[in-house]
Amino acid sequence: MAVITNILSQLAHMIWDIYWGLALGFILSSLIRAFVSTESISARLGKDSITAISLSTLFGAISSSCSYAAASMARALMIKGSTWSNAVAFMVASTNLVFEIFIVIVSLLGWAFFGGEVIGGLFFIIISAIIISWFFPAKVKDEAKEHIAASEGEKSNDSHSHHKMESSCCHHEMKMDIKEVLPAKTSLFTKLKEASGHYYMDVTMVGKDILIGLAVSAILMVVVPGGFWKGLFLSGNSTLPHIVILSWNAIVGIFIAIIAFVCSVGNIVLAAVLWQGGISFGGVIAFILSDLVTIPMLMVFRKYYGNKTMWYLLIILVVSISFTSLFLDYSFAALHWIPKAHTGRMQMASEDFSWNYQTWLNLIFIPLSLIYFYWGRKSMK
Repeated sequence: MAVITNILSQLAHMIWDIYWGLALGFILSSLIRAFVSTESISARLGKDSITAISLSTLFGAISSSCSYAAASMARALMIKGSTWSNAVAFMVASTNLVFEIFIVIVSLLGWAFFGGEVIGGLFFIIISAIIISWFFPAKVKDEAKEHIAASEGEKSNDSHSHHKMESSCCHHEMKMDIKEVLPAKTSLFTKLKEASGHYYMDVTMVGKDILIGLAVSAILMVVVPGGFWKGLFLSGNSTLPHIVILSWNAIVGIFIAIIAFVCSVGNIVLAAVLWQGGISFGGVIAFILSDLVTIPMLMVFRKYYGNKTMWYLLIILVVSISFTSLFLDYSFAALHWIPKAHTGRMQMASEDFSWNYQTWLNLIFIPLSLIYFYWGRKSMK
């Protein structure tokens, strides 16, 4: 019973730690999507170029979403003529280069990890684009197109089951069609109403994943001893070459992400647990970036593009994440940007309560976010 009580205490502590930052991030994201047009960007992703990759990244960051919705939107871009490199860039940016994740990273891990997430996310996009350009066979791309065409034909004959699937993948169709739901006006009030609708759908999309991530993190903090993590991450090992240890940490980070099934902001909380356990700096970023290769995501890729394309995407993404992890470990170490101590701002819960900036921010954002959420739900009716 004491263990359960401790887990619940940790869970409440973590929710209190991240609530204001999470609410602020989602609110900012919803406002950007409402006030910045993305239609013109999506029409320019049909070729591989620096400009197109940049637009894909910008479009993804603006279209902040969970990984399932990002995959569904990327598929829609593919149908409209986007290249594979641009579609992957969109997915990476949509799930990793967004306000809500940045704010929670700073809150739980600090500014060094914010820099690692931004630089790592951009490096991930660049390296994956290069690998896709060089090693993604044209035959596999053609098979994927045929699979998309076949699934589009099935969709017209089975619209009910397709709608059910899309709803389970983070209500993507609602997200894409929000501008059709609201009246075509340009007043400030209308834009704010549209933004509240984006906020409502974002919270509805990723709320479960965030709660799962928090619950898993609380359980791991209480149940798993520190010695297990140190052994898993080879902390203090002086016999193996440093590059082997860093590579192993990247692989372990990716593997934990694959089996954890957690995406979006939920994996930032778990990343803080792994960092406190002794994983390398690059291993933390590898874990965060791996929300596109979880088992449920792979099943989505399989349904959208077929078995062969799913395996190629898995290999390309894992290799890209691994290179990104090593790049960050060595470059940040050379610049002395890696925190020396494996501690984050998320510690074991304390019984003490104090009036600090976090308390005041939560007192502001808890009622504000609830009002904004219910306004958004009302605007979608």
